[in-house]
Amino acid sequence: DDWDRGTRGPFFLAAKDIIEMKDRCGSRFAHDDTCSRVVGSSGQIYPEYFGLVGASSQLMQHCVIPRFGYILFGRGGVVVSKKCAYLTPSLAWLLAALSMLVVVAVLQVTRLLVKWCCKDKRAKPDRAKDRSSASSSAGQEQKTPQLGYIKVIPATKALQGDHTVELQSTALKSGIECGWWLCQHTTTQVATLEKQVNMEIAAIKALRSRRRHSAGGQDGEDSDSESSSCADSDLKEAMQVIHRRTLEGFVTWCNYVSSATLGSLCRKGLDMAALRDMSAQVMENSTRPPDRLFVEALVLRVMESVGEQMLQCPERLSYLLFHTYQEAGGLWDLGPTNFTIDMDKLHDGLVQ
Repeated sequence: DDWDRGTRGPFFLAAKDIIEMKDRCGSRFAHDDTCSRVVGSSGQIYPEYFGLVGASSQLMQHCVIPRFGYILFGRGGVVVSKKCAYLTPSLAWLLAALSMLVVVAVLQVTRLLVKWCCKDKRAKPDRAKDRSSASSSAGQEQKTPQLGYIKVIPATKALQGDHTVELQSTALKSGIECGWWLCQHTTTQVATLEKQVNMEIAAIKALRSRRRHSAGGQDGEDSDSESSSCADSDLKEAMQVIHRRTLEGFVTWCNYVSSATLGSLCRKGLDMAALRDMSAQVMENSTRPPDRLFVEALVLRVMESVGEQMLQCPERLSYLLFHTYQEAGGLWDLGPTNFTIDMDKLHDGLVQ
C-alpha cells in the first residue's frame, strides 16, 4: 500500500519548458501540494498519482484518502479528510490461535512433569537390562564385516587394467549386499569418469586443430594416419589431466599436512614421506599408465558417492583416501591393484 512513502522520486509535472519542470514531485504514494495542477475552475489534482484513492498503513490502522482535493469541472468544493480504521482479526482465527497456544503449553508442562517424575527411575536402571545391553553391544563390536568387490572394466580398452575395488561394512547383512551397493555406485562413477575423459580428448583434438589452422594448415578433422598415431597420446594426456583435476583436493591436503609443524594434531599417525610422495605421484603422472590413473581417480569418486554426507568434510575424506591408497601399496605400484573402501569409517561421522 505504501511503497516508497515519504521519498522524493523522479516524477515531474509536464510544462511548456524545462525551467518550469525543475522541481521533483516526490513519490506516487505521498501528497505534494507543490506539484498539483488545477483542472477546470478549481479542481486540484496530482498527476503523479495513479488511481483515485491513496492508501497507507499507520500502526494498527489502515487509512485511505481521495487523490483529488476538490470536485472537478467547476462544481462546489468539498472538504475531504483521511479515514482510518483499526484492523481487527477474525474472531474464529483468533480463537483457533489461542487454542493452539494452550495445547502447546499443556503438552510442554506435561513433558516436564513426566521428565521430573521419571528422573529417579532412569538414574537406577534395571541390572538385567544393563547386562542385556552390554551383551548386545559386545555382539555388535564382534560383528564380522561383510565384503563385496567389483572389477573395474571401463568401455575404453586402454583404461582396463585388472584392478578391483572392494567395499567392507558391518552395517550390511551379507557380502552379496555389499557387492550390490558397490556395483551400483561404481558403474555410475565409471561411466561418468569415462565421459569426462572422452570430453577431454575432444578438447585436445580441438586445440590441435586450432594450432594447425593458426599455422596456415588445412582446417578440419584429422586424417586416418594422424588419428591412429595421436589416439594413444591423446588418451594418455586426457587421463593425466582428469587424474590431476580429480585429486587436486587430495594433493592440497597432502601438502598442507606434510608442511605442518611437528606439534600439529593433523600430523598424528601419518607418514610425512608417504604424503609428499603421493602428492608428487599425482602432480607428475606423465610416466604412469592411464588404467592406473583411471582407477585411482575412480576410488575417490566411489568414496564420495558411498560416503554421501562425508562430502561436506573433504579433509576427512582425504585422510581416508590416503589410508586406502597406503593399504593398496601406495601410488607407485603399476600392476593390478585391489583398493578396499571401509564403509563404516566413511559413515563414522554420521554416528558421532
